[in-house]
Amino acid sequence: MKSLLFLATMLVVGMMATPSSAQLAKEGSTSGTYTSYGTVKVTPVGKDRLLSTFDENGLSVGQGVGDHMTWHCWGMGDYTNASGQNHGHCVGIDPGGDQIALDFADSEKHAPDQKNWNGAAKYTTGTGKYAGISGGFNYVVRGNEFRPGTEGTYLSYVTSQGSYKLP
Repeated sequence: MKSLLFLATMLVVGMMATPSSAQLAKEGSTSGTYTSYGTVKVTPVGKDRLLSTFDENGLSVGQGVGDHMTWHCWGMGDYTNASGQNHGHCVGIDPGGDQIALDFADSEKHAPDQKNWNGAAKYTTGTGKYAGISGGFNYVVRGNEFRPGTEGTYLSYVTSQGSYKLP
């Protein structure tokens, strides 16, 4: 469960990539990978429901918006009868200090211990060269493929593809 939540978050964050140069095209495509480490708190409610919160930090590399960005992501998961979804928010910062915020959500219900699942993220705001950004990306979380080192923690690896537009 911890790994799933973490991976979902990482996936969303990892989907973004930015060019290294200060100049950014007004629109374009993105692709990349995101890796992260996080903590998760799982609260069972009876026999059939699990609620969770997660918080993670990671980095992304790739092509387009999000390349060489560090991320802080957080969110929640809701699982009933071993099936559910995660959703949350991320803030990324590039080497120059400009930021992007995004919202993400799993696009398919999955078991807490499922290895992989899909989701989508939407750019919601940005600063500096990302001011006014719109667009988003689809991601694949590769959850539960990595064993966390400590109880209550997780690792994630996410791949993504999408597009962005600037005013």
